[in-house]
Formats: sequence, structure tokens, C-alpha cells
Amino acid sequence: MKLDWPIEIIGAGVSLPTKAVSNADFCKRLDTTEEWITQRTGILSRRMAAPEESTLTLAVDASRQAIAEAGLTPKDLDMIVLGTITPEHALPATSCELQAALGCRWIPAFDLVAACSGFVWSFVTAAHYVHTGMAGNVLVVGAETLTRITDMEDRGTAILFGDGAGAVVIRKSADPHRRLLAARMGSDGERGMLIWIPAGGAKEPASVKSVNERLHYMRMKGREVYKFAVTQFQELIAETLDDAGVKIEDVKLVVPHQSNMRIIESACERFGLPREKVVINIDRYGNTSAASIPIAFWEAKRDGRFQPGDLVLLVAFGAGLTWGSALLRV
Repeated sequence: MKLDWPIEIIGAGVSLPTKAVSNADFCKRLDTTEEWITQRTGILSRRMAAPEESTLTLAVDASRQAIAEAGLTPKDLDMIVLGTITPEHALPATSCELQAALGCRWIPAFDLVAACSGFVWSFVTAAHYVHTGMAGNVLVVGAETLTRITDMEDRGTAILFGDGAGAVVIRKSADPHRRLLAARMGSDGERGMLIWIPAGGAKEPASVKSVNERLHYMRMKGREVYKFAVTQFQELIAETLDDAGVKIEDVKLVVPHQSNMRIIESACERFGLPREKVVINIDRYGNTSAASIPIAFWEAKRDGRFQPGDLVLLVAFGAGLTWGSALLRV
């Protein structure tokens, strides 16, 4: 959808656990090889939260950095939107716990559950509130501790996921060139069980049976998800560019969800994108779900890979199945 809203990112932050888990670490206990993992995923290493770290602690750290870079204090915030599928607790919302930790009581804070699309959905949702005037400064966070819901005995999923958090602060832009030009959000619930956790919810509460059968861990039909992602990823890019009336050549940088190197490479090939125009860090962090795009954006910003006035495209897909995009003139 074409939007052309005056929205700007004024601060960004990131938080990553210090512990790195290499492919060699998995080879010690799973029937796999380093080469197999790298060829199938592009991942060399991923971060794992320590016992004292959690979705909340990572979110707090990333948020404080973003707020400080924006030149604000937590009390200057008008809203918090947090994307996660690994909440600190089932109740309350992790965003409310984040609000308390930051010390900005009374403002609205809510979680948004869209898996790997979570940050893009949270960003677009926050932008709506800013555009309508219902909020001024909004903190948008993607935070995950996926290793807590990943079955480390399942070769198909254990190798994929890592932990981390990223955050940005957005507001209405006074600069006419800084805008959210287009965005898309979509889902296909009929394919929701391609990535799911069987137990731990209302349908099958946690029990001795669910623990013994490891039903509280993520399950994924990787082949079907891969087929969907390759097609949807490319269509989403094309549709978003068409909405804004721009060409891929006009885009300075694409910041994709870091799901699988082969999926990213297929999109690069389809659109003739050189690698220098795409942010790729899956080799170092693995798939961090809702945290992957804000982490990648922060790295690109830190490294000077875009300048004011450049077009930057955020694009993601994930469990649900969900997908989302946002084209920004930063």
C-alpha cells in the first residue's frame, strides 16, 4: 500500500548475548556436519542467551541504546510496541515489563505476535499511531530468546535459531524527505501449522506428557516453509516497490529477515541485486525472528551503508504464516 507518511527513525540499538554457538558445537551431539549446516542455511554461528539473560533483559538493553541515540529519556516516550514470540511470561505482556524496567509508566505498551515478521508489523503499526497524531515518540522493539523454545535434539531446527534484540525510536518527521513510502502486511493462517509449538497454550496446557514428548518446543516443516518463503519474499519486494512507484535500482539497501541464505540469494538473483545492496548477517547470528531486521538495520546504520535521503527496504516473512514490508526514505 502506498503511504507516503512523514516518519523517521531517530535512534537505534541492539543487544546480543556474548555466548556464540558454532556449527562445530552441534556436530558434537547431532548427526550433522559443519558443511551440511553451512550449505543448507548459510549459518556459521549464532548467539545463545545465558541463564541470567532473557527476552526482557535483551529488550531493555537495546531500548536504552535506541532512546539514548535519539537524544531522549524513557519519559519522552508515548508508546511501546514490541514484537516477540518468546515473551518473558505468558502474562503480563513483555512490553509492559519493558515499560516498567525503563521507568516510563502510564504510556500504552503492547506485544505484537507475528514471528519473524514481528518487527516490521510492529514498525508499521507504530507508524500508524504517529501518523494519526495519537503518539509522538514510539519505541519499536524486536526481541527473542528462540533457543528457549528450540528443541536442541532436532537437527532440522536446532541449527537455525539464535537470540538477540533490536530497537528503534520513531517519530513524525519534520524533514519532508524522510518518509514511510509504502508498506504491506499479510498472513495465511491455513498454513499456520507449518511452524508451530504443539503444547503450552490453551488447547494443550503444559503437562508431564507435553514435557516428556517435547511438545513445548517449536516444530517446523522446513521444505514447505522454504517453498513458500522463496516465492512470497520475491513477490513482496516487487509489490512494495510497485506501490511506491520506484524501481529496485532506486533502493540503496535491502534489509531482509535473516532466515536462510539461499532464500536471500534467490531474491538477489531475481532482482539483480548485488550483495553490497543487501544486509546479510545470518552467518553470525542465525535466525533471530523478530529481532533479525532491527539488528541488521542497526549494523547497516553503524557501518554507514545508507545516508539521509536513501531508500531502505525492510522485508520479512515468518510463522503464521505472515509477511510484511516497509519502504523508507531514511
